[in-house]
Amino acid sequence: MKYDGKTVYSSGEIAELLGFDDYHRVSNYLSKIGAKNVTKKGNTRYYSEKTKETVITYFKALEHKGSGESKKDQLIEELRTQLRTAQKESVDKLAEQKREYDSRLAEQKESYERLISSKDDDISNLKDTVTNLRKQQDIANDQIKELTTVTKQAQSLNLADKSPEQIKMLKGDAETKPERSDSNEKVDDSIKKPPKKHWWQFGK
Repeated sequence: MKYDGKTVYSSGEIAELLGFDDYHRVSNYLSKIGAKNVTKKGNTRYYSEKTKETVITYFKALEHKGSGESKKDQLIEELRTQLRTAQKESVDKLAEQKREYDSRLAEQKESYERLISSKDDDISNLKDTVTNLRKQQDIANDQIKELTTVTKQAQSLNLADKSPEQIKMLKGDAETKPERSDSNEKVDDSIKKPPKKHWWQFGK
């Protein structure tokens, strides 16, 4: 069976490779050494190529009783093989975990850098906007000052061209006009009405 692009083996398939009719011998051994399956389909567990080789090595070693090695020596060698296999698998697994961790860390770092860069751009733009607004405000203030100065100068020149009487009339025009109008009316009345004659003047 293929899993993640690699061939994996069930305990039954390993037993067939060893020529065993009973796959429980393989299952019991796998359970004894604490072998971990790489995947599972239904109730069937599948093991890696390395685990398969470990099982085959173990049972082949038991078959060679006449090789000059005792059963105890064979078991010791098998345990050493299993230990080396387990250590290699652990190292490979840790290396894979480290690669995944480094990849996630790099992605997070890149994301944070993009965020910081974006914030720096926003802050820079805001600073530029504030600076421009201040410059515009300063220009407006200067224009207002110049306009105020020009207005005062124009008023001064306008007053300088007038006589004191005209200045006085301009300042108090609203107050003096009604009084002047009343006096004119009195004068007109005195001109229009003839003077009264006394009784001794009628013969004249």
